[in-house]
Amino acid sequence: MATTHTLKAETRTVTGSGKLNQLRKSGWIPAVVYGAGVDNVNIQVNEREFAKMLANVSTEHFLVDLQIDGNSNLALLQDVQHNSLTGCNEHIDFLLVNDESEIHSIVPIVVVGEAIGATQGGIFDQTLHELHITCKVKDLPESIEVDVTNLQIGSSIRLADITLPTGVTTSIHGDTPIAVVEEASAEEEAPAATEEESVAE
Repeated sequence: MATTHTLKAETRTVTGSGKLNQLRKSGWIPAVVYGAGVDNVNIQVNEREFAKMLANVSTEHFLVDLQIDGNSNLALLQDVQHNSLTGCNEHIDFLLVNDESEIHSIVPIVVVGEAIGATQGGIFDQTLHELHITCKVKDLPESIEVDVTNLQIGSSIRLADITLPTGVTTSIHGDTPIAVVEEASAEEEAPAATEEESVAE
């Protein structure tokens, strides 16, 4: 199972756009926790602590040990809303889960090795950087690794060419390319010299 990150939270009674903006100015991010069979719970998390946690992960979809008023809750970070102008985190959605919960998530694709085609002058390009997956929480991977070592010039690795971790599926079409090595374009050299015209008097 993917790494679970611990985050402290407090229950929140503040609602309404004006009061929530004041909450944000005081260093807190409003959030909500929800799940099947439970009532939604309004909470708030420390903006600095949340930003520190995000800095240590490669995706905004990961497991959190959400400690609300000291009580531990396993949750999936479902959504982070950002301010379109400042980029600041404005609101967070957490989904309560357990090991057997089936979830939809997004995990990064990490390429390993150096493509042989790139060492021979080809241009390597990773065309797919993350993958939408479905799995149980206990099977959630940290990332999907793809070995590109044997990738030749003019060749590609498709989604169908790799084996996903046990318990993980995706609805993305198998023909979707993950990485390619293209032949480098020949550079055309333009003539550098120009004729100078002499002005006769």
